[in-house]
Amino acid sequence: MHFGVILPNYGAGSGRLAVLDTALAAEALGFPSVWTTDHLALPVGDAERFTPLLEALTTLAYLAGSTARVKLGVSALVLPQRNPLEVAREVATLDVLSGGRVMLAAGIGWSQGEYDNLGYSFTNRGKRMEEALQVLRTCWRGNRVVSYQGKYYRFEKVDFAPAPIQAGGPPLWVAGNSPAALSRALRLADGWHPVGLSPDVLAGQLARVRPLLANRPFTVAVRLSLAWERETAEGGALAGSPEQILEMLRLYQSSGATAFLLHFLAENQSERERVMRAFAREILPHFPRDVEMG
Repeated sequence: MHFGVILPNYGAGSGRLAVLDTALAAEALGFPSVWTTDHLALPVGDAERFTPLLEALTTLAYLAGSTARVKLGVSALVLPQRNPLEVAREVATLDVLSGGRVMLAAGIGWSQGEYDNLGYSFTNRGKRMEEALQVLRTCWRGNRVVSYQGKYYRFEKVDFAPAPIQAGGPPLWVAGNSPAALSRALRLADGWHPVGLSPDVLAGQLARVRPLLANRPFTVAVRLSLAWERETAEGGALAGSPEQILEMLRLYQSSGATAFLLHFLAENQSERERVMRAFAREILPHFPRDVEMG
């Protein structure tokens, strides 16, 4: 089982020291990965809980030079509001500079205003997402010269070097809670990354595609907020005593989850690190640690 930590690169309490201290604490405590959250140009009406916000890939580049072992991911990069050839280059560069520690979850996003601000179509973002995922794969195969011909993206004989250190590129997940997102993940990626789904809904979605998962390495990484030793929390976060949280994680595991990315809810950095230490002490020993993630 893989337990990643969502970094405070957005919202109240975010900032350089917050992301750095959280990443260093995660590495020291044995969490295998840390994850930024992505937005580029949210309109004010959609931005309240995300402001202020440090850009996701830039933040990981900073952390690559400040950490040694922990893997570095985005949960989740809104891929169709970027040029995928640019993303392929940025992520490959980050993989090289970090020594092969990058992971990427990519989603289609939800804010039409953000798409409008960036000049990309909101209505065809699902179709463009599928081509964009293929562009990433094409660029990361290790060939020096890459070409792609699609409906939305086309390029010929691009010199693409250096390739990512990880063979075939970083682990690539598709984010989103819909059956369409799960379908894209199965066809085009290494894993599925839903956010906040209940165990029952997770199990139901996976049951419909169970034959496609047989004998295939495929990660199901659920992003969840965690309210340690609180009776309740907004937005359906995991909450309660260590025993109650462990019971819920076991339920998710039996429903098909193979990884968790956890947003540790806290009022300040000191509390965040205290909760992370408690989780590492009380919960991590109950789960075998993964070696490699797909």
